[in-house]
Amino acid sequence: MRTHSLVSLAIALGLASTAAAQQGPQGQRIAGKISSVAGGEVVIATPTGEVHVMLSPQTRILRRETARVQDIAPGAYLGTANQTNADGASGTSTEVHLMDTGPNVHRPMNDKGLVMTNGRVKSVSSSGGSVQMDVDYGDGAQHIVVPAGTPTTRMSNADAGALAPGEDITAVAQAGADQKLTASFITISGGPGH
Repeated sequence: MRTHSLVSLAIALGLASTAAAQQGPQGQRIAGKISSVAGGEVVIATPTGEVHVMLSPQTRILRRETARVQDIAPGAYLGTANQTNADGASGTSTEVHLMDTGPNVHRPMNDKGLVMTNGRVKSVSSSGGSVQMDVDYGDGAQHIVVPAGTPTTRMSNADAGALAPGEDITAVAQAGADQKLTASFITISGGPGH
C-alpha cells in the first residue's frame, strides 16, 4: 500500500509540471487526517503528532476516488506504473490513475523495471477481464496490459474548500525561510464526505 501511495503521488505531481514528473516528489511528505482548516492553514494529525501546513495560491489540490479498469477509454489522459516486459516496448500495469490532463512522461521509477508512463490512451481492447492499451507519451507509445483488479483511481482537481476535518490527505510541503511548511501539493483520498 505504501508503494501505491508513493507511486500515485509521483504520478499526480507530474500534473504540476514536467520538471516535477521528471524529478519525483520534492519536499516533505505528510500523510494523515485533517484536524482543522482555518486562515490558509491545514492541521494534519499524523501518527507522530500534529503538523501545521500553510496553503498558498500555488498549492495544487486533487481528490483521489476509486475508478474501474473499464473506465479507461481512447483519448483519456492517465498515469500508470507498469512493470516493463523484456521487449522494453510493453509492460504490465501495477496501478492506473485517470486524470484530466498532464505532461507526457515515460521514465524509470526504480532499477527493477518499474516505469511511470503518463499520456493519452491511443487504443483500448478488453480480454478476459484485463484491458490492453497503447499510451502515447509524446516521444513514443507504450503497450500496457492492465490486469483485472489493478488499483485504478480518478484524480480530479479540487480547491481549498474541499479540505475538511476528518479527510485523509497526503501533502508535499517545503519549509520556507520562516521555517513554516507550505504545501505545494495535496491529495485528498476518497470522495466528498467519504
